[in-house]
Amino acid sequence: MIIRKATLSDVVPLIVLVTEFRKFYKQESNPEELQTFLEERINKGDSEILVAVVKNQLAGYAQLFPSFSTIKLNKIWILNDLFVLEAFRGKGIASLLIKTILKFSKATQRKQVWLLTGNDNKGAQQLYSKLGFNNTKFKHYVYNN
Repeated sequence: MIIRKATLSDVVPLIVLVTEFRKFYKQESNPEELQTFLEERINKGDSEILVAVVKNQLAGYAQLFPSFSTIKLNKIWILNDLFVLEAFRGKGIASLLIKTILKFSKATQRKQVWLLTGNDNKGAQQLYSKLGFNNTKFKHYVYNN
């Protein structure tokens, strides 16, 4: 298994993974819009997309967005997406993606990695705790336009 930065040649297979990720969060599928979104992220370099490759197939991915924390008075990463295809779950791919992200965070001198997950996503919550993430107990609110 290889973890590497996504390139434009990964966009089409990434659409499958990101569509499944979005389905989990009850979002509609829109492959054309998703392709444009992913191509823009890669071309503009305004996010970091890491892919897990197993036998030349994308098995999982993670997407980080840069941000800042007034509390930490420093740069942080927001781990916005983390997804592994069902056929590849239980093989340590999500764990390896996160460990790679944590090394990348240190290498880029970010003070924290923030993430959110569904209240019902107990497997992910256990993994995050096991890898050193803390449940902050803060309430999360969203306003949609």
